[in-house]
Amino acid sequence: MTAPFRLYGAELSPYSVKVRSYLRYKGLDFEWRARTNATQEEFQRYAKLPLIPVLVDADDMAMQDSTPIIEKLEAENAEPSIVPSEPSLSFLSALIEDYADEWLNKAMFHYRWSYPEDQESAAKRISDMIFEGAEKPEGIEEQVRTRMISRLYHVGSSPETAPLIEGSFTRLLGLLDALLAKRPYLFGKRPSLADFGLAGQLAQLNSDPTPGAVLRAQAPNVVRWLERMESPKAEGGFASFADIRDDVAELLRAEIAGAYLLWMDANARAVANDASGVSVDIAGTAFVQKPQRYAAKALGELKRKRGLVEDEALAALLAETGVDALLAVFARDDDAGDDADGDEDDGEEGEEE
Repeated sequence: MTAPFRLYGAELSPYSVKVRSYLRYKGLDFEWRARTNATQEEFQRYAKLPLIPVLVDADDMAMQDSTPIIEKLEAENAEPSIVPSEPSLSFLSALIEDYADEWLNKAMFHYRWSYPEDQESAAKRISDMIFEGAEKPEGIEEQVRTRMISRLYHVGSSPETAPLIEGSFTRLLGLLDALLAKRPYLFGKRPSLADFGLAGQLAQLNSDPTPGAVLRAQAPNVVRWLERMESPKAEGGFASFADIRDDVAELLRAEIAGAYLLWMDANARAVANDASGVSVDIAGTAFVQKPQRYAAKALGELKRKRGLVEDEALAALLAETGVDALLAVFARDDDAGDDADGDEDDGEEGEEE
């Protein structure tokens, strides 16, 4: 009997394993279809853009982009829910998930394609997947390696920004490890959207030699959580916003306001001005990269979601940590959120194709 869903993806794609983990959590029957030479023709039938993951349902309707896929499925399959009942906590979940997709992905791509041992490992795994046990053309691993290294600029990775990216990664590990010492998932006894977003990226980092060694040495609770996130289960409900508040404050201050939203705001301005590059000072480092239309669109969506939540406790936390000042809840003339034309020219940045 044919499964109701087919998920076209790759083991080395953070967004693919993110959706796969979600499908497992929901108990939705699906067929995992690795994007290989053998499946390329059927993949192209469904993909509007040459990006993974692609989810195809029983009616042969295809969806792309991990976040909208999950949000659509969540609307159709309420339980077990990944959405906290408190709107304030639900917004924090969406905010942290977008941080993972748009900022933590930079660390994933940086480590994978900046260090020789990591480059070699990833190039071999990608080419093994593409040719699926068949004889590989001579030099294919070096071709993959060269192509992906050339894309480091797209995520802002360079010798100059490496200390910033790696410092952000290790700081996040410390913050998450302390948080996950208290609960099996970020916000309680079941995963939220934030768990799926972070786990997608961190599972990739854990699979690569250099960041994997750092992760396993410094964040044992994160490692155990990643194992749970392979096939997560609801073990109870969500904690309250009041219980979570102090635990996430430093993550909001240091990482989300201190790095991610600074870049998102600068990127949105660059997209609105049709600039050729983005440059923003983050912790004394000039972070430079190609503008990302998709990220500008994502910022507009975050602002919309923030504007829907009227909660004094959330407002106090986001003001205290500097998040609301950068989210700029009320629309500005230079807000690029609605100016992004929907051309996800680079799609989910750093994605292996």
